[in-house]
Amino acid sequence: MFKHFRRMLSIYKGAGWHFALSQLLVALAITATLLIQTLNGQLVNQGVQAGNVDVVINTSLWMIGLAIIGAFFSIGNAVYAVIFSEETGNYLRVKTYRKAQSLSFGNIDRFRTSDLLVRLTDDITNIRTAVLYGMIIILQAPLAILITFILTWVMAPSLIWIMGVVMVVVVIVMGFLLNGVQKMFSDRQQRLDQVNSVLQENLAGVRVVKAFVREKHESRRFAAAAEELRKTSLAPAIRIAMVNPATNIIVYLATAAVLYFGGSGVMVSQTLSLGQVVVFAQYLLYIIVPMVMLAYLLPYLESGETSAGRIFQVLDAEPEVQDKPGVEPIDWERLKGGVVFEHASFGYRSEDGQMESAMVLKDINLEVEPGQTIGFLGATGSGKSTLVHLVPRFYDVVEGRVLIDGINVRDFPQSQLRQMVSLALQEAVLFSGTVRANLLVGRPEASEEEMMEASAAADAHGFITAIPERYDARVTRRGNNFSGGQRQRLSIARALVPKPRILILDDSTSAVDVGAEARIQKALRGLLGKTTTFFVAQRISTVLTADQIVLLENGRQVAVGNHTQLIATSPLYREIFESQLGKLEDLPSSVGGSRQELKAEGGPA
Repeated sequence: MFKHFRRMLSIYKGAGWHFALSQLLVALAITATLLIQTLNGQLVNQGVQAGNVDVVINTSLWMIGLAIIGAFFSIGNAVYAVIFSEETGNYLRVKTYRKAQSLSFGNIDRFRTSDLLVRLTDDITNIRTAVLYGMIIILQAPLAILITFILTWVMAPSLIWIMGVVMVVVVIVMGFLLNGVQKMFSDRQQRLDQVNSVLQENLAGVRVVKAFVREKHESRRFAAAAEELRKTSLAPAIRIAMVNPATNIIVYLATAAVLYFGGSGVMVSQTLSLGQVVVFAQYLLYIIVPMVMLAYLLPYLESGETSAGRIFQVLDAEPEVQDKPGVEPIDWERLKGGVVFEHASFGYRSEDGQMESAMVLKDINLEVEPGQTIGFLGATGSGKSTLVHLVPRFYDVVEGRVLIDGINVRDFPQSQLRQMVSLALQEAVLFSGTVRANLLVGRPEASEEEMMEASAAADAHGFITAIPERYDARVTRRGNNFSGGQRQRLSIARALVPKPRILILDDSTSAVDVGAEARIQKALRGLLGKTTTFFVAQRISTVLTADQIVLLENGRQVAVGNHTQLIATSPLYREIFESQLGKLEDLPSSVGGSRQELKAEGGPA
């Protein structure tokens, strides 16, 4: 039971004495409270019934003093509980975030962003709450029961059976009400994940929703997810809500039993005094209250246990891509940027981490010389982006090898590999801050001149300098104060600042007009020099001037060559070309390849 919370005990190594001290304060507070109740018997028997005012005054003063002492001890425990719970939440939040940062792309594909957000917020809040109330309450009930049983045995042993019966009834009722609550909380957290997923999609894509007048549809979709959350939240909430009335019934029945049997002992058998009955009634109530508080705590513990399990799912996840033990950096001087794919095949994993049977890439063989420009062309889903993501080891091949300068990418430290390979994606992600901070992400020590040179090559320097703050201009969340094309050009500039050996532009000019794209490609040839460049493209105009064009279809490499060669030998390439740029016969020879060149290659003239 509570196996995940038991695992969390390692967090508190070295802080055990703090926990022991907090529970000592609980014991002292309970003792002070029970002494107050014990003095009630003296107040009734020797003060009120005997008409002794001095006993009433002195006993009342002692009770006030004990109440102040008990309050002091309770406050001390509460302070410790708050410190422990906040430290626990902060520790798990930071540790889980760091682990999420260390995970590979394959792990992140299965841990959705909305799911990680819930784990880093709601789940950690559940754990923090459970720790807070656990430290305040969890030992209060057993300590109160133990001390009260001892005092009752000494003071009124004839009534102790009532206490035993009441405790059994409380345990049975609470067990019935709270049975299965942990699974209910687990279901609720899963529904909360779904709600957050829909919410994140809708808020991130609110412009698309409005553009297609889908507000009502998306509102219904969110309402459906929210309704499922409401249904799964209702069951545990009803169970917990029933605790209070059930407790009241037990208290009323127990009070009636004490008055009946205690009153009989006072008035009939005269084996008990009125003070003893009053004290026992308070003892009984003092046992019921912490037991009920413990019952209230159990749902928090169940919720925290469920959330702790979800946190440990992240913490226990092993990155799919890991450095070899003892791997050492490769000498930079020998790295030129040549890339070879040898019978490379790759497939994604399912939600449960098992390898899917269908391969996304199948037996890719390609040799790229240092400094060459390579274009990857194919339909959506043909495997273009996945293929180039194998170079910086965002994923590892299932079969075959990927080599850089004859060295398997698995033999590089990932940190060095990703310093050598720079990437600009189609979805240009910018961070809140300044333009300068975004451009220097990959190389913070770069000079002003190097930053501006990269910006000019990415055709971004012009619009940056048109802003009054220039490179210190603010970037809002996700760069929404820039257009799509501007974000892409900033992303390309960011990839150029580190001066990589290998540059990957993954459809990163899709939002840029053809003229700007031509300027960027011309500037890149002048800036990069011997840098190997991979272009992943949907537009054939992006790859026309590449040294090699790799045509992919259904994860297979179906043709490799330059533009002129593929026009002559690949019907699929010619079909793509003509679908985007028009019939070959209608174009200038400078675009389509001269008829003499095609004839020399053996193609149609």
